[in-house]
Amino acid sequence: MSVRYAITAPDEGRAGRLLGADFTDGRAPLDDPPPGVLLWFRRHGFTVEADDGPPPATPNAPNAPPEPAGRSRSRSKTAKEG
Repeated sequence: MSVRYAITAPDEGRAGRLLGADFTDGRAPLDDPPPGVLLWFRRHGFTVEADDGPPPATPNAPNAPPEPAGRSRSRSKTAKEG
């Protein structure tokens, strides 16, 4: 499952790419950042918020229900076990 964050720069006019985030007008979405990136943004005055919006739709099945979890395999007994 992907985790998305909304990063807001301390200066509203920031634009460009920084640490994997593409800023436009001081805001950038960031999906699954590497460890330490969110900490770096916070230490440098950026606002970091979890973005709990709806997940992006997949092009093949936008409203498909989630698939059920698979079953685990049980150990089969063989004739050699006693």
